[in-house]
Amino acid sequence: MSSKSAPLSTPEVGTSTTDADQGSEFERQRIPPSKQLSGKYFLGAYSGEHVAGTEFVIGAALVTLGVSTSDLIWGLILGNFMAVLSWAWVCSPVATRSRMTIYWYLARLAGKKVSFLYNLVNGIFYAVVAGAMITVSASAFRAMTDIPPQTGLYPTSVSFVVLALAVGAFTVFLTLKGFKLIANFSTVCAPWMATMFLVSGILSVPIVLHLGDQQGLNGLGAVLDGLVWTGQTPDGEAGISIWVIAAWAWGVNLPMHLGMSDMSILRFARKSSYGYFSAAGMYIGHFMAWVCAGILGATAALLLKEQLIGLDPGAIAYRILGAMGLVAVVVAGWTTSIPSLYRAGLAFQSVFHRHKPFNVSLTVGAVTTVIACFPFAFTSLLDVMSYLIMAMAPIGAIIAAEHFVLPRIGIRPLWREHRGLEDNRPAILTWVTGVVVGILMISLPQVHLFTVFIPVWLTSFIVYPLLCRVMGVETESGIDYYEAAYGPVDPPEPPSITAQPHAPVNRRDPWYFLAFGCLVVILLASFWAWIGDGANAIDYVETYKWLVVPLTGLYFVAATMWMKNRREPHNA
Repeated sequence: MSSKSAPLSTPEVGTSTTDADQGSEFERQRIPPSKQLSGKYFLGAYSGEHVAGTEFVIGAALVTLGVSTSDLIWGLILGNFMAVLSWAWVCSPVATRSRMTIYWYLARLAGKKVSFLYNLVNGIFYAVVAGAMITVSASAFRAMTDIPPQTGLYPTSVSFVVLALAVGAFTVFLTLKGFKLIANFSTVCAPWMATMFLVSGILSVPIVLHLGDQQGLNGLGAVLDGLVWTGQTPDGEAGISIWVIAAWAWGVNLPMHLGMSDMSILRFARKSSYGYFSAAGMYIGHFMAWVCAGILGATAALLLKEQLIGLDPGAIAYRILGAMGLVAVVVAGWTTSIPSLYRAGLAFQSVFHRHKPFNVSLTVGAVTTVIACFPFAFTSLLDVMSYLIMAMAPIGAIIAAEHFVLPRIGIRPLWREHRGLEDNRPAILTWVTGVVVGILMISLPQVHLFTVFIPVWLTSFIVYPLLCRVMGVETESGIDYYEAAYGPVDPPEPPSITAQPHAPVNRRDPWYFLAFGCLVVILLASFWAWIGDGANAIDYVETYKWLVVPLTGLYFVAATMWMKNRREPHNA
């Protein structure tokens, strides 16, 4: 899971319905054809946005949760496939037909009270993710000191608290600089991050094969089953099943797909089918990166002769990738924490809209930094995210039912606004019902926390239309429901908006070739570890740690210059 995406605008809740309400982010304006984007944009966006700091945490956590190798592989294939379908079949059709952000859509659907609560939960979700990733970045700096790893519920070192506060303060500073800086930073870092995740797996495989051979394990499958994904937790208990893994892979990004948050991005898509491009992010970030992070974590723990559960991301990455491993952890943490903190700030700005946006964002950043001082923010990240996902799932289901189901029973979408009602009582009752179902499911020992979002979402999707009918929502016939609710398929071009051409990607720029070449060399050089026996692989890792330093430095210089050259003609 990642938060690197286009900005989610959170306008003050209201009931304005005209396309004339304009803003630089199109907060209250449906996206006209001149502002819609091609598939290449979404392919690139999804390819980069799901390789981030959370992958270090989740990849290692799946090892300690005791899944077996085959269950992990097939579970990730299935779960990520369901996530892609959720983007393509649920979120994207609503986004490309309505052309609205989730915030504007929800305000028109449910009114101020529901929007207020949703933004509050949404803000807490991203604040927790941001705090966890600040902790991850701080763990890299910790690895360069004598501060012990912080993997408990609370910090055991005053020095670590000071370190986390410093990292958090810098993160807040970058966030307050605005989304343009965040987007540029993520664009430069994403290709290198994906390469480093792949490299970590390539370097770790021959080492773990050598360690397995010393224990009488022959073959990659036997080694992975015996030393990495063993099917048992560190306490020797049975691990999680293929279905739990599939549910987690599907639900970890629920706020974005079934939760409809990515309506704010996909509303710019020319075609609904662009939702399928989320597969690039799922199978690069939530398959390749999780698998590589798991192998990396298990290998580092074996070499350090420590339990993986007692290591933080900084210690893991440093053992295999050296200084650049620490850079990878810092960058991965920042590329998640900064956009997450930005999103949290936007959400809370809509909650506390009477205060200055800068002051709200600064306060949210300060609170998030305090959260980052407590290691539970990342050690318990999967559980905390699961609870918040459960709370957010009903809203996505309500929006999906509003769009897909209500017209089939004769009710126009956004009927509350059409009737001039202050609140949408069926939506409020549905949200309460969904959360109650989630609490009841959690109390059942047979139900894993990672799977709770499924019955919660499905229940809400069914209950909302039923309540609309039972509570007497007016039905209509002989109308185009979507035309009546949203307006024409292609919104008219506002007179004050002049179509601006998007800056072309200049792949003839020498800086582009230099940056790309650095990544190719970094990747190819890692395969040298496969030459010879496993002992040579361990020795080669020490050489590789130094080799990758100048290549990484050269990559960031070249990528930054390429981006600068790419944008200058557009801004001229």
